Amino acid sequence: MFKNILENLKIHFQEESLPERGRRMAPAALYGALIASAYTFALAFVNVYTFPKLPLGVDWPRTLGMWVGFSAAAALFGAVAAWFTEESEGIVGGGLVLTALMAVIFLLYTGARNSTLTLQSIITALPLAGVCMLGAWGFRWMARRHLEIAREGQADLRRRQALKHALIVFLIGWVPGLLGRMDLPAEQTIGQLHELLQAAPSDPSVWPRLPLKKVPSLQEHFGVDYVLYPRQSSLSVGSLDVTVRFADGYVLTCLLPIGSGTSFITDCYEGETVQPNP
Repeated sequence: MFKNILENLKIHFQEESLPERGRRMAPAALYGALIASAYTFALAFVNVYTFPKLPLGVDWPRTLGMWVGFSAAAALFGAVAAWFTEESEGIVGGGLVLTALMAVIFLLYTGARNSTLTLQSIITALPLAGVCMLGAWGFRWMARRHLEIAREGQADLRRRQALKHALIVFLIGWVPGLLGRMDLPAEQTIGQLHELLQAAPSDPSVWPRLPLKKVPSLQEHFGVDYVLYPRQSSLSVGSLDVTVRFADGYVLTCLLPIGSGTSFITDCYEGETVQPNP
């Protein structure tokens, strides 16, 4: 069996030279990085600008890390999909590679700290093989269209078509990023925390609803400006990890169940992360 696999790989390698493959792989990888960049930054900014009443901020270290990781993964996927000579082989092979990459990304995202989330991530990634194959076809189309434009004789027409093609590719990443805007239950959950923190300096009656027993030092920072950085929780399904960074340097992170309707916030910890229960 292993010998047959090696023979098949040898045949694939001999179908085209590396420079011939590279003419498809380079634009496919470039467009993959463009899609990932558009998606990452749309996702990072969409909540900040569409919820002006909430003091939301862009978590730049996390955003830049996602940008580098997603861009590298998308570029690799595009290059792999374009490596195959035959269209059908590129679609199937590239789709399987992307499925594997997505499973790895889900595992890294959860940090493998929660076995339920880890298993859920793997199960979720497997049915996406068909979608990933569609993505592989898309990358091959992008690379093929890029080469067709490059062969266009008129320079002005070539520039217009290249710009139009790049815009289409950009929108492929940008629109899903915009669709990542948080929904009403998530907005209400974060808004509840914001309302309590805003009321606390002048209304001691809300103090019991804040986690002062767990983080008593929070009281020292009532009235200080702050920025909220929400993200999907890696410890609890259907929850948000919300980091509160105060202007004086104090940092607090709370685990907030989405849409729970609770008026008390208890699971908060000093620092950037939520601590798992022992």
